[in-house]
Amino acid sequence: MKSYLFIACSTAMVVILSFNTRKEINKSSALLHNTVSAMPETKAIDGVINYYLQIKNALAADNSKEAATAGGKLKSALIDLGKEVMNPAQKKVYADDADDAIEDAEHISQNAGNIKHQREHFEDLSDDIYDIIKAFGTTQTLYKDYCPMKKASWLSEFKEIKNPYYGKSMLTCGSVKETISKP
Repeated sequence: MKSYLFIACSTAMVVILSFNTRKEINKSSALLHNTVSAMPETKAIDGVINYYLQIKNALAADNSKEAATAGGKLKSALIDLGKEVMNPAQKKVYADDADDAIEDAEHISQNAGNIKHQREHFEDLSDDIYDIIKAFGTTQTLYKDYCPMKKASWLSEFKEIKNPYYGKSMLTCGSVKETISKP
C-alpha cells in the first residue's frame, strides 16, 4: 500500500513539475519572441536615422552627390521601416509621415547637382523624420537644431551646429532647440 501511495505521489510530482517547467518554457519562448520581434524595429529606425544624418552632413558640406546617394538609401530604409511590427501610435505616425518622407528622400536622391532643390526637400523631410523618431525612439542622442534665417529645423548627432540649409556659407548659423535622448 505504501508503495502505491509513493508511486502516486511521485507521479503527481512529476506531472506538476512537468507542467511548471512547460509554463516556464512557454514564458521564456514568449519573452524571446517579443525580444526578437522588437529587434528589427530598432535596426530599421537606426537605418532611417543613419541615412538621414548622412544627407544632413552631405548638405552641410555642400556635397549634393553624397546627399543623393544617402537619399536613395533613406528611401529604402523608410520603406523597410513600414514592414516592421508597430504599435498603434507608431502606425499612425508612419501613415501620416512616411509617404511624404519617402517622396522627399526620392527627390534628394534624384537631384545630385541641384543642391538648392535637395535642401528644399530636406526641410520637409526633417519635420517628418523628427515625428518618426519621436514615435519610434532612438538608440542615440540627437539634437533638434533650428536655423533662424531659414526658419527651419533639422536633426543632428552633434551639439555643434553644422547648418545643412546654407552649408559652408553659414555653417554655424543656428542653435540647439531640443535634445532627443534614448529611452
